Amino acid sequence: MRRDGGPEIIAELREILTEATGRAELAGVGEQVPLFGAGVGLDSLTGTLLLREVHRRFGVDVAGEDLNLDALATLGTLAAFIEERTA
Repeated sequence: MRRDGGPEIIAELREILTEATGRAELAGVGEQVPLFGAGVGLDSLTGTLLLREVHRRFGVDVAGEDLNLDALATLGTLAAFIEERTA
């Protein structure tokens, strides 16, 4: 099992993060930085915006398929989850 997704998915997720948060510096966020808490610092609203946009762009319902939301630990784990579902 891969631990992180492909570069195209990572790039698109970074774009989604910058749009959802309005924080341009997230365009270069590392793949292992936590999305919630001390890392990116997503809150429930920006997390919901992220999930909605992931569903729209990739057709993957993270909340519906990953009840523990482990896929949202880092940018890399989210990319791997999306890649697995779209392969």
